[in-house]
Amino acid sequence: MEAWQSVLQNSSMLIQGLGYTLEYSLYAVVLGTVLGLIFALFRLSGSRILRALGTVYVDIFRGTPLLVQIFFIYFGLPQVLPLHQWFGDFYTLLAGAAALALNEGAYITEIIRAGILSVDKGQWEAAESIGMTSYQKMRYIILPQAFKRMIPPLVNQFIQTIKDTSLLSVISITELVRAAQIVIVTTYFALQFWTAVAVLYLIVILLLTKLSQYLERRLQVDQR
Repeated sequence: MEAWQSVLQNSSMLIQGLGYTLEYSLYAVVLGTVLGLIFALFRLSGSRILRALGTVYVDIFRGTPLLVQIFFIYFGLPQVLPLHQWFGDFYTLLAGAAALALNEGAYITEIIRAGILSVDKGQWEAAESIGMTSYQKMRYIILPQAFKRMIPPLVNQFIQTIKDTSLLSVISITELVRAAQIVIVTTYFALQFWTAVAVLYLIVILLLTKLSQYLERRLQVDQR
């Protein structure tokens, strides 16, 4: 009983940690989506150089563990650039957000590319037949249709991002896992606090899953 009372007493710190988890996840998804769109278009480009850039980006960030990427950005880059001097303590937050965004961007690149390629070729031909430019074709015809198909995998990637934020604890960012670690050191109630952390993650992820199902029904992805 005392253990669960301790969980309740420290719940504000866990909730604050969850807030940071969601905040970093949002940064990663927004920036990752921007990167994903850019590099997806690179990979679909007629330019060999742009295709190569897109391929190299995806291969590097999908082919190496996120933890290694966090260590590389946080510990490795400051060996060649005075990043800690430039940004001070803020570099920890910047490095964590950058690592997450770059990693998620690589996966979102493939989601967007697959979504674009899933649009029927007739739509491309129809847009060309009425004299649309490449930008107009992508902006008004292809991307709106592709987006509907991308919603389920994008939400799944957002869920994965939320779980990936737990790795930021290794560079002392106080997200949910790090907050629990700090409290456990002083209370020693590991089982109860990790149970609470698991429940918080589960609640957030189930809510996102329900949102994904709602959006999928709303946009009638399967009926198109």
